[in-house]
Amino acid sequence: MKINTEHITKENFQKFGKVVTYPEGEPTSQAGDYKFWSDIASYYIDGETEIGICTVFRQPKREITGMERHVDTPEILIPIDAPFILPLLLEGNPEEEAESFLVNAGEAVVINKGVWHGACLPFKVDKSSYFVIFRRRTPYEDVEKKDVGTIEITEE
Repeated sequence: MKINTEHITKENFQKFGKVVTYPEGEPTSQAGDYKFWSDIASYYIDGETEIGICTVFRQPKREITGMERHVDTPEILIPIDAPFILPLLLEGNPEEEAESFLVNAGEAVVINKGVWHGACLPFKVDKSSYFVIFRRRTPYEDVEKKDVGTIEITEE
């Protein structure tokens, strides 16, 4: 199965969560040496959070065979050094409902609780690192994994 990657927008991502991009409009506060925009996105996590870093490496084929989800916490992903492709799936058939999104540096995503997601894939680079933020101990206490067959990820 193949899925085509789209650049992420607030509209095409809303069923999976939220996209955080550079704000438009007037800043909440500003002076000669800064501009600050408040409340450009929000999410709820019940409990202490943790921040991790994941580095992913280009593989011979751009494909995934499994996904995971967290039923008790949203997950926030923020590219550090390069864009990445994020494969996602709501509850359903991977062959019909899997999607993938290109997330550029300067953007972030908030993946809703319960949304299946694959490890991000580097885009046009050999490796890509990103921040991962969710409820503390999620990797040990709140990970469900799922085999999705082989899904090839293509570009627009």
